[in-house]
This record gives sequence, C-alpha cells and structure tokens, in this order.
Amino acid sequence: MMLFQRHAANMRRCVLLIFVLLCASCGYHLRGAIELPEEMKNIYVQNASPQLMTGFQQVLQYGSGRLANSHAEAGIIVNVLDEEMRRNTLTLSAIGKSTEYELNYYLDVELLDADGNVIMPKQSIQLRRDYFDTQINVIGKANEQTLITQEMYRQAVQSIIARVRVALQAYGK
Repeated sequence: MMLFQRHAANMRRCVLLIFVLLCASCGYHLRGAIELPEEMKNIYVQNASPQLMTGFQQVLQYGSGRLANSHAEAGIIVNVLDEEMRRNTLTLSAIGKSTEYELNYYLDVELLDADGNVIMPKQSIQLRRDYFDTQINVIGKANEQTLITQEMYRQAVQSIIARVRVALQAYGK
C-alpha cells in the first residue's frame, strides 16, 4: 500500500513538472504582463483622467515600467487630447426601466518623444461594451459596471502601448 502511495505522489510531481515545462515553453505569461522596450520604461501621461492613469499604473507594473513624474524623466510622453466615457440605454423593460446599457469610451492621443517632437500624430481609440441590468441585484450590477469600465481603461492602455511600439519602430528607435 505504501509503495502505491509513493508511486502516486511521484506521478503527481511528474505531471506537475511537465505542466510547468509546457507552460514555460509555449510562451505563457500572466494576463496583463507585457515586455516594454527601454524607451517605454518611463512614460509620462498628460491630460488623462484619474481612471486612465490608474489603468496605466496597473499595466506598467506588470511590464516593469513606471509612470514618470515629469517630462524630464520620461522616455515617451503620451498626450491625451480628448477622453470621454458615455453610458447609453439600449433596451427598456415593459414598465420603462433600463435593462441593457452600452458603455462607449472615446480617447484621442498623440505620442511625443522626450524632446516634445511628435512621434505619432493624433489617433483615436474607441471601445464599446454592453451589459444587462435586470434590477434584481442592484449592488452587484453597479459593481459589474465598475469592473467593465476598469477593464476598458486597461484595454485602452494596452492599445496605446501597442501603438507606441509601432510608432517607435517607424520612428527608428
């Protein structure tokens, strides 16, 4: 009986080791983890909402980057030209209450180098999400909207970082 238990424990260790090796070899990484070029390790973001700044902080911490406190510390400057989050009603119940909403996030950004030269002219980012509001669990639905908007800000940041990478390659850095 002890031989069987020892054999089962060894089999579990082998399966775990194989799983870890497969994950490492296929390029698996944690969600949100990104590799940042050296120019993007210090990013200064100007004219952004507090929610977008929080999104930048969360995304950059996984990529070993940080938000710079001033233009002088930054390798890249992300200038937010326009930003707006809208919530629209999509459907109404039989008694006239909203049952489905649409969140739209609009963002215009441009990218500058440390000297203030334009690397990427104004580009627009638009994100859209729908969610149901059945009025059964009001607190849960409010939390759902908060989580959806936070994810939209993170997705916008990831889109900005992808555009920064392309702009840096085109710019020659």
